[in-house]
Amino acid sequence: MSAKRVLVVDDSQLIRQVLSDALTAKGFNVDTAENGSEALRKIQRGRPDLVVTDILMPVMDGWALCEAIRRAEPTSELPFIFLTTERDVPKRIKGLEMGADDYICKPFSKEEVVARVESVLRRASRGEKRGKRKGGRTAPVQPPAIHLAGHSEQLAIPDVIQVLSLNKRSGTLHVRGRSVGRIYFREGKILNAETRSLKGRKALFRIVTWPEALFEFEPGEPERPAEPALEGSTSSVLMESFKQLDELHNLAKRLPKLDERLRATRKKEGELGVLSTTQRIILRAAAGGATLEEIIDAVPDDDLVAYAFIDELIGRGALEVVGGASAASATAGGSQRKS
Repeated sequence: MSAKRVLVVDDSQLIRQVLSDALTAKGFNVDTAENGSEALRKIQRGRPDLVVTDILMPVMDGWALCEAIRRAEPTSELPFIFLTTERDVPKRIKGLEMGADDYICKPFSKEEVVARVESVLRRASRGEKRGKRKGGRTAPVQPPAIHLAGHSEQLAIPDVIQVLSLNKRSGTLHVRGRSVGRIYFREGKILNAETRSLKGRKALFRIVTWPEALFEFEPGEPERPAEPALEGSTSSVLMESFKQLDELHNLAKRLPKLDERLRATRKKEGELGVLSTTQRIILRAAAGGATLEEIIDAVPDDDLVAYAFIDELIGRGALEVVGGASAASATAGGSQRKS
């Protein structure tokens, strides 16, 4: 089998050289161009198997190059990856809508680019295309199968959710942060989410609060846990999660770290006054000592409600911190309780 041909387009000679060396070492035949215009001339002389291109370039940028490639019948199915410093979500969405198969943010590792190139080419070899001509007419174009993966430093989890929603994607978003989580989509709508023993809204809001996370989207019909399903539009769910994030951040400044242990004190119930059902659940969970994360897991309410009640119980002397956290552990807001 002949080696796959990759065309790398970037106005930086250094980046062209780095990617050329990395891909050549993996057995690819690599050609380079310093702008979209030069790339089109090379494509007309011989169609590559995949194009990796920067967006911001002189003469002809990556947007124009992608549009020209998709408009021409011989190259309309040519696999295409954007390589860019752009981190603005609407611009990423524009790239996906134009038919890009993937995008990679600078700075990048050579290993990441090679892995993305191999992944896109595998999908192309399986025939995951945008639509074929039938009887002289073009069949309806399906959303291109994209490999959406990266780190929350490059694209925050709420922004990833927004990209998948706006592009009406179906599949499973795998997230690895403080724990492992999954968010299930069908045609852009969030069906459900789960992490640890949590499901539904509580799981979704927990996932978006992780300060750092790796994510990868697996396209296709998602597995769907039976209970509970999320209701409401994705935009309304995201708006509520943003509101919770702001309030959680403020509360977390006063609370212990997630892996610090708390214990219910021996105060008599009469001294505490009237307790809500949620407060009773919290005190039962902390009866023998438990981490803050274990306690909020035990509460069926959203994390914001659990945090607020825990904050109140600590203030009333019903809960006390009994164990220190490791210096490397993260908090929901990054700070310890202030006296």
